[in-house]
Amino acid sequence: MPSAPFSEHVLQRTVVLPELRVAFLPMPKAGCTSLLWLLSELAGIPPERFAQSTLPEPSSALTVHDMNLWEPGHRLGHYDPAGRERVLTEDGWLRFTVVRDPWQRLWSAWQSKLLLREPRFAEEFGERPWFPRVPATPAGIVEDFRRFVAALPRGDAEDVHWGVQHDLASRLALTHVGRAERMAETVARLRAHVPAGRWPSAPGRENASPLSLPPHAYDAPAAAVVRERCAADFAAYDYDPAPPAAGGAGEWEERVAELLPLLRATIDEHARIGQLHRLAQRRAGRLAEVERRLERVTARQVGQARSTVLTNLEGHEDFTVRWAWAEGPPAPGFTAVVRVRDEARSLPWVLPPLLRAVSRVVLVDNGSTDGTVALARRTAAELGAAERLEVRHYPFTIARCGEEHRDTPAASIHSLAYFYNWSFSHVRTGYALKWDGDMVLTDAAVGALRDLAWQVEAAEVVVKVPRHPLYVADERHAFLDLGMRNCEPWAWPNRAGYGFAKAMEWELPMFAAGVTAITLPDFSCVELKHLDADEFAHWSPTDFGASPRTARKRREWEVFHALTAGGEPPAGVVAVQTPPGRHVIDHVRSEWLPARAQRQDAPAQPRSRASRPASRALTPAAAGVPARFSSSSGSATRS
Repeated sequence: MPSAPFSEHVLQRTVVLPELRVAFLPMPKAGCTSLLWLLSELAGIPPERFAQSTLPEPSSALTVHDMNLWEPGHRLGHYDPAGRERVLTEDGWLRFTVVRDPWQRLWSAWQSKLLLREPRFAEEFGERPWFPRVPATPAGIVEDFRRFVAALPRGDAEDVHWGVQHDLASRLALTHVGRAERMAETVARLRAHVPAGRWPSAPGRENASPLSLPPHAYDAPAAAVVRERCAADFAAYDYDPAPPAAGGAGEWEERVAELLPLLRATIDEHARIGQLHRLAQRRAGRLAEVERRLERVTARQVGQARSTVLTNLEGHEDFTVRWAWAEGPPAPGFTAVVRVRDEARSLPWVLPPLLRAVSRVVLVDNGSTDGTVALARRTAAELGAAERLEVRHYPFTIARCGEEHRDTPAASIHSLAYFYNWSFSHVRTGYALKWDGDMVLTDAAVGALRDLAWQVEAAEVVVKVPRHPLYVADERHAFLDLGMRNCEPWAWPNRAGYGFAKAMEWELPMFAAGVTAITLPDFSCVELKHLDADEFAHWSPTDFGASPRTARKRREWEVFHALTAGGEPPAGVVAVQTPPGRHVIDHVRSEWLPARAQRQDAPAQPRSRASRPASRALTPAAAGVPARFSSSSGSATRS
């Protein structure tokens, strides 16, 4: 219900831990900060990640509210409608929130957000007539609070931090609504729900308020406003509709008088945080404009991928990009373009399912020295698919992602963008599939791609492939990261308007505006990462915390180094061990992932046909794709 109060908060801030079957709706100013820290540890998010937040939060405790630093799969808004239905209706989930006494909550929200002038609230509400003054006296603080309460019925002071709690909680089918005053009960219920051995050892953090509720905060007019405004909260959560007793005002004012210098210093610090944030935003805006200019320049150079020929700065005519789609009608099906360098270790697992899934494979070798090409040809021959494997050689050094990429002209043979355009120019089928030399398909995904090959021939769509990193220790042991789900566009039409441009850290796929995106089912693919190899050699530098665009690489860096250090796997990472004689990669792709997908798709209990959830996807009829694929409309961009 997009028109319901604070719909965006419910959608984007409800935290989902699918592995633990937990969903938490944060109720601002009701203990949600400490619960979010607890859930972030259960999700396996290192605390130092939140130190990378660029939001103008006044304390490190509040950085956990930066949802950009959680994984996409941890946000309810990440899921398609069918996925949300599973989260919100399946049995076995703990779906919970915590509420607070409305009298206490309103005062706490007002003082922390408005009186102390947190930057966002000062910017949004600072010009309103009811915005509090810099505190000079305890009596003035109470007076300003009452002016704020009186303004609430006028509707110009709305914010989720002091919104009606029942308006939020009633939006979801919650299995538990706790009380902030009895937080230990909710924590105990969560602990009982979480499997043994997963409970964090470190204490959580809190967002404490400096001033207690004045016993005389609510005079008769203010109390009447709150009783009417929060009637649903008083009725649903059994809180006393009478305000706290108005006694002991003198004692409260004496304590607060001593705190006035500290309050004013805190307000000054918050103002400075706001100034720094605005400066950072302006600088980020300038950087974003540089990136947009770079992409526009590159787009002109590649002609929005509509030019049939692209030349390189170095004048290597043998490596001029000549798009095959300009030579005549393409053949049906997918061609997978696999860019490799020293991937002989992974290709025996990568190529067999890929060759079963697509019409052709173009293997672009970038100077391998480990027998990659010979192994690829031998593997294809053993599968009877030698004629469907085409090998191309690209002998030039390619700039690594990051700084090297930024410093390399887009039209250079050393550029990632040029290398990708050259590689994909050899596709002669209707669709191109971008593939890495370490990505392994499940059999279900093989079938899905084969189905799509004819179903999308008359359509124009991009295809996203969800995948999870698989960290391989040896032939029988590996670690599957279920706490991170990568889902990028990997296939698109082989026609004018599709190509690669230069972005800040990497190449950027350019698609037609408004193209429909469809997504293969979850657990379709794993991305191999060998723990005894350098999995980050193609980056320069490896400071993945420097930009929110590299958040996914930061997670991989953290998990990789945690595992190579020999400690316990991070939360969300599952250890997999196979019996003797069975390779762990084959076991994961052919047994572990299919079993996982089956458990995810199975309803929690038998249902009649009428009450069974809708199919997993909403697929546009124009695309002509099966209902098991999810779809969304809009330009696809790199995750």
